[in-house]
Amino acid sequence: MSAAPPKTLLLSQDAGLLGHWRAALGRTTLALRQFDALLDPLQPGTTVWIDHSLPQLPAWSDPRWKRLLQAAPEPRIVYASSNPHNAQGMAALDAGCAAYCHAFADAKTLRQVRDVVASGQVWIGRELMHQLLNRTQIALARAPQAADTNWAIGLTQRERQVAVLAANGASNQAIATDCGISERTVKAHLTAVFEKLNLTDRLQLALRVHGIH
Repeated sequence: MSAAPPKTLLLSQDAGLLGHWRAALGRTTLALRQFDALLDPLQPGTTVWIDHSLPQLPAWSDPRWKRLLQAAPEPRIVYASSNPHNAQGMAALDAGCAAYCHAFADAKTLRQVRDVVASGQVWIGRELMHQLLNRTQIALARAPQAADTNWAIGLTQRERQVAVLAANGASNQAIATDCGISERTVKAHLTAVFEKLNLTDRLQLALRVHGIH
């Protein structure tokens, strides 16, 4: 019986980057060199890591992106850049990508991106999170609405503390250090917070905590 095809696809022509990703992610991966190779039906649960510097990578307006991002089942796209900046990240998220990160981030960060995306959540860096919040707050100011000041009802004191730190862009490690608990406990608290507030990721949590819906 043949092995199941890999659920992680790496799209890049940079051998060094592919080696870095494979060393960090650790799971069975398949490297592709052309964007159009992604347009064949993908296995459910597939995560695709795309190198921004890939030659002839289509623009976001290209219908091939829409075809990929709206495929059934929808793939999870990690868009990675060796020279990241907020405008690029905003465009990737607006297009429907599940994560935007530095292509050569350290192994621990890449594994965190992998795990967050695999759980169905969105991963972005702290700086981009702040910009997204700022953009949403500007939009809110143009169309004011009553803020939900009771967002933490039903949460324990510790869950509320962890939620506020996460909503302000702190990593699990930073939260663990600040609260004097383990990263595993931080993850457990965040899972409880998401379930109690009926949220799926940190961006939704940030919007809720900051009174933006």
